[in-house]
Amino acid sequence: MKRIGIAMAIALGIYALAVGAGSALYATGLIATGATHNDCADFKETLAPLYGGEEEDVPQAAIKAEAKRCLAGHELTEREAFRTEYLFWGTWPAVVCAVIFLAWPVWARILSNQEDAEDAAEAARLEMGA
Repeated sequence: MKRIGIAMAIALGIYALAVGAGSALYATGLIATGATHNDCADFKETLAPLYGGEEEDVPQAAIKAEAKRCLAGHELTEREAFRTEYLFWGTWPAVVCAVIFLAWPVWARILSNQEDAEDAAEAARLEMGA
């Protein structure tokens, strides 16, 4: 139960950092409101039919132009940017770190057992060879 509490404290601390950074950026008006790679993706796939059907045939210049066009078409308000980028996306690093903290003892035990088995196998191999 103590480990779960510590994991929750770690997650809360990491999430608080993300929300704190987002709040500071929002309060100062420095929060980015443009599109991200999540908004604009898979240009090779959509442009491929125009260049012979193969993704490898799409020139980099065409991909760059399409990316610029797409990114220019997405603009968030400061409130939307704060909500999506800091309140929502701030949760995943917190959850990942908490899960790693909880899984670490099990993973360490697995590695230790593996090393013990390898040592035992090596000892048996040396005994048979002697």
